Amino acid sequence: MIGDPIPYFFGNDNLLLLLFIINILGIAYVFVLNGNSILQRIKSLFYYSRNSKPYNSQTHINRFCNFILYSHTVLLLSIITFAYAGYACGELYPRKPHIFVGIYLTFFAATILIKRLIYDIVNLTLFTPQQQRDWTDSYFFTLQLMGFMLLPLATTLLIVPRVPQAICDIYLAVTAIICLLMLISRCKKIIFNQKAGFIDIILYLCTLEILPTAALIKAVKELNIFLTINF
Repeated sequence: MIGDPIPYFFGNDNLLLLLFIINILGIAYVFVLNGNSILQRIKSLFYYSRNSKPYNSQTHINRFCNFILYSHTVLLLSIITFAYAGYACGELYPRKPHIFVGIYLTFFAATILIKRLIYDIVNLTLFTPQQQRDWTDSYFFTLQLMGFMLLPLATTLLIVPRVPQAICDIYLAVTAIICLLMLISRCKKIIFNQKAGFIDIILYLCTLEILPTAALIKAVKELNIFLTINF
């Protein structure tokens, strides 16, 4: 007799676990090589002066380490997105999980590249060169920090057979709020430092961050539906 199919579980997926372990080893390498620079950058999130240079030789992170940090964020976003595909499918996860994860990895990597291009074009026309450099470094470092904030959730999804979707929703909402508050704080200090700048901050972030993020979430949902139907 043929029994019921065994429900998919991240913890039994050797390829995904291998990617996760390699990712953790890469993060450990980053901290060994650039741990002090990361610490100094975190400190700079709470202090900024227009006459200072918060991103200098003491806060330099080399290109390979930056690549690892972005890959860390992309991988964790892919794991969490695949978990949501599982919620949509009920007890039975998609039949070809590696195709799903591979497409998610490509999708989020392309999203970061597109974000970089858009922010560079917009900021080049709106702000001074120093403002542009400082804000770009601060914004994308916040994106890298988001990967560390997502690490507990992604790790839980990997080791716990069935995490309730409500927990994921709440955790992601809190993470998004923290990141948004960090961006508002940095916007205020770097590019909109006048007293009446709060309206400008809201308009700027709504245009380049909040609305695109909402569109991104919609695109992820549609991508999940497409992949679930076709794979």
